[in-house]
Amino acid sequence: MGIMDTALLVGLGGILLGYLLVVRAGFHREFAWGVITLIPVVSLAFVVLYWRKARFGFILSILGLMVTAVTLYGGAEQTLERQLAKVGIEVDIPMPVQRFWEVEVPNEELVRRIEAETGQPLVMVEDNPYAPVDIQPLPPAGSFRVERAPAVSRAWREAHREELTRLVGEHMRLTISPGATREGLLTSVTGPTLFLSQRTAQGTISFEYRIRDLQSIEVWDVAGARPRIPEPEPEPTPEGEPDIIFAPPDSDTPPPAEEQPPLDW
Repeated sequence: MGIMDTALLVGLGGILLGYLLVVRAGFHREFAWGVITLIPVVSLAFVVLYWRKARFGFILSILGLMVTAVTLYGGAEQTLERQLAKVGIEVDIPMPVQRFWEVEVPNEELVRRIEAETGQPLVMVEDNPYAPVDIQPLPPAGSFRVERAPAVSRAWREAHREELTRLVGEHMRLTISPGATREGLLTSVTGPTLFLSQRTAQGTISFEYRIRDLQSIEVWDVAGARPRIPEPEPEPTPEGEPDIIFAPPDSDTPPPAEEQPPLDW
C-alpha cells in the first residue's frame, strides 16, 4: 500500500468519524435532532444552529474531505476502483478537473510507435546555452581599457526669448529684480509667460512668470554654447515665370512681329 492509498484511507476515516461525532452531538441535544443529523445534507442545519456542539466533528469531516480530494487527484481513485471491483461493485470515479498528465500530446501516438520500434524510451533533449562546451572564456583583464567620457564644463549664459521654446526641460535662472532670482526647470512656454518648476518644502510646484517683467533669463548650458535660435525658413523659390506675351507700355521689349501673308505673283 502506497502513500496515496494510506492518505485516502485516512481521509475517508476522517469524514466518517467527523460525521459520527455530529450525529452523537445531535442525539445528546435532543432525540429529534439526532434523527435529523442522520440525513447528511439536513444535518448542516444542526451544525449551523448548534455550532459549539458540532464544530469539532464538522471540522474533522472537512479536513478528511480535503485529504480525500487531494489523494483522488493524485491517482488514488484507481486503488479505490480496484477494491470495489473485488467485492463486485464496478464503478468509474470521474474527476471534475483534468490532471496535467492526462493532457493529450499532439504527437503522442508517434512517440509511442517510435518507442515500440526502438525498444527504448525517447529522451527530451534541450539546448542548454550554459553548457560547459558552449561557454567561452572571458578575455584577460588587461586586454581591454575602459575609456571615460571627458567632463563637460557648464556655465550660465543669457537666454534669448526666441529660443525659450527649445529650452524646455533645461535648468533656468530668472532675475525678477536686483538681488531676487529664481532657479528651476523650465516646464513650458505659452506666449508671453513661462512656467518654472521649483522645489519647495511642500514638493515640486510650477510658478508662472511674465517674460516682460523679468530683467534677465539665463540657462545652465555647456560653456561656449551658441543660442538655440531656430534658423528662418528660406522663402520658396518660384518654379518658373510665365513668358511675356504682351509687353507693358513702358517696357523696352518690342512687340512680336506680325506674320505677313505670302504674296501671290
